Amino acid sequence: MAHYHQDDEERGAVGEQRRGGLFDDERADDARAGVEGADDEGGRPDDEVASADRLAARRRTRLLRQRVVFAVVVLAVLAAGTVGALTWTGRWSPGTPAAATPTPAPSCAVAAPPPLSAPPEVSVSVLNGTTRRGLAGTVAAELRTRGFVVTRTANADVAAGPVTASVRYPPALLAQARTVAARVPDVQLAEDPALAGVEVTLGDGYAQLLAEDALVAPAPPPAAPLPGC
Repeated sequence: MAHYHQDDEERGAVGEQRRGGLFDDERADDARAGVEGADDEGGRPDDEVASADRLAARRRTRLLRQRVVFAVVVLAVLAAGTVGALTWTGRWSPGTPAAATPTPAPSCAVAAPPPLSAPPEVSVSVLNGTTRRGLAGTVAAELRTRGFVVTRTANADVAAGPVTASVRYPPALLAQARTVAARVPDVQLAEDPALAGVEVTLGDGYAQLLAEDALVAPAPPPAAPLPGC
């Protein structure tokens, strides 16, 4: 009997050890599971934030693409509308080159002669181109009575011939030359760039000055034609 009792005790002790080891293994497994669970629970928020960021980035990219496509469609519609309007109104037709801008033709209109000046604004030299003594002085005195400024009287270097008179002038004094010539019948106007002022040269055909109420404004000499006229 004692022997059986001892064997029972030994088997009980062994059972207790096995049960204690089993419990220890279970507690260890539970501990490991708890740590892993804690790790999993601690990592979930970071994964969720990363997923939300990726989703937001995809939404922004999709929205940007939609806007670009919309802008391209709007521009295409506007371009098509413009072409259609130009074609409808006849301002442009496909395949037709644009009309070249015509080159303006040169103006061939003759400039109007300048108006006559007032006698006090005109300075003139009087030259005697005849053999009649004192003719230049006589004409100069009459011009002064009419308001002209006579700067010089002299004999001409060359005889004037049968003409009534000739009036020579620099280009800038055409108006003054016409003012003098308007008082001399059948006068000849001649431009002379070498002169500094207006000169009237009396010829053999000279008789007298025209009256102030019977002036005849001479036409200026014809100007050289413009290219293309």
